[in-house]
Amino acid sequence: MRRRDFIFRGDGEPEEIRLEGGGDSWRLTRGGHTETMSMAELPDGRLSLLFPDGRQLCGRVVSGEPGQVEVVTAGGSRRVHLADPLTDRLSHAETSGSESGEEEIRALMPGRVLEVRVAEGQRVEEGQVLIVLEAMKMQNEIRATSAGVVARCVVSAGETVEGRALMLLIHFSPNS
Repeated sequence: MRRRDFIFRGDGEPEEIRLEGGGDSWRLTRGGHTETMSMAELPDGRLSLLFPDGRQLCGRVVSGEPGQVEVVTAGGSRRVHLADPLTDRLSHAETSGSESGEEEIRALMPGRVLEVRVAEGQRVEEGQVLIVLEAMKMQNEIRATSAGVVARCVVSAGETVEGRALMLLIHFSPNS
């Protein structure tokens, strides 16, 4: 079974979408509601989705700018803000500017903490490696998005974390 998580940015708040399945049988979960569907790739490259209630969607997904895809159907094309959680986080990271605040550093996916390179009270610079997380057999360096001070360290090396688990809390200010 394959599983992909996405962040959808429509008119409201960002939504998590999960697509799970294999072959022609798939489940789509959005907003706590799950729908099953059959999915087939047509000879011309389009995808055909058939839902149990008889609805059918047919179209092509074309990669666009990072965090965007273009969905092309017989009714026309539409740009959709849809990205994997890491791409979404990077493309929508807030800059500190002249404001003070804090940032929660969370695991983007389940994994094992290989290294924690900072400690509570330590000053960090923008881009500095904070944590090395092994996920899906890859080592991911989690870096600071702005300068600040580590206010809280929740994880330690060797620990297994779930997706979205809090790992660090960083306070930043214009004078950090």
